[in-house]
Amino acid sequence: MYRRCPVCNEKERKLSLSDTTPPKSTLPGGQTCLGFKYNGTALKVLHGKTPIRLLGIRYNMWLDSTAQRRYVMDGITELACFLRKNRDLSIENSLKLIECTLAFLLAFSGPVIIWPEKEFKRLTAAFVQCHKEAWQMSPNTSTALYTFPKDRGGLQVKMPRAIICSATWGRLTRCCQFDDGTRQLAEITYKDALDNTGV
Repeated sequence: MYRRCPVCNEKERKLSLSDTTPPKSTLPGGQTCLGFKYNGTALKVLHGKTPIRLLGIRYNMWLDSTAQRRYVMDGITELACFLRKNRDLSIENSLKLIECTLAFLLAFSGPVIIWPEKEFKRLTAAFVQCHKEAWQMSPNTSTALYTFPKDRGGLQVKMPRAIICSATWGRLTRCCQFDDGTRQLAEITYKDALDNTGV
């Protein structure tokens, strides 16, 4: 079994099951893999640990967004713990705190990274948990209370799917403002999607 360098994806050396030493990250010919350079300066890379950041989004070249998903989930969990510890905070202020942090935490990276269905269910549950803490309700309170529309007796909380859709639409709108072919490409893709679904 070979271990691969997480930066350059080159095979390194034979790996036994009991081997726990970090990779040496050498390229063919004995050169050391220095990672990436920006303006001639080598960027700090901890092999196997440091993901590539694209405008602050923790993503790597092999489309692994585990680190970014973990970052978002940690932020949501931290907010829920903060709300649980600070019960003296009024419900109005708790909801304002959620409004200022929760949606933006997801909207920044949500449309860019991949969310598997299992992780997305955990994300939705974490959103609901934050709102339960803000309203100072029992953890056993039905989720329908938060997700139902206001005209049906619910609180109509904006869920992750709605946040990601609105953020994606906003980005597409900004992209289509310029005449660079993005609008035409989006229209062709949209028409193809309609043809494939039979609508």
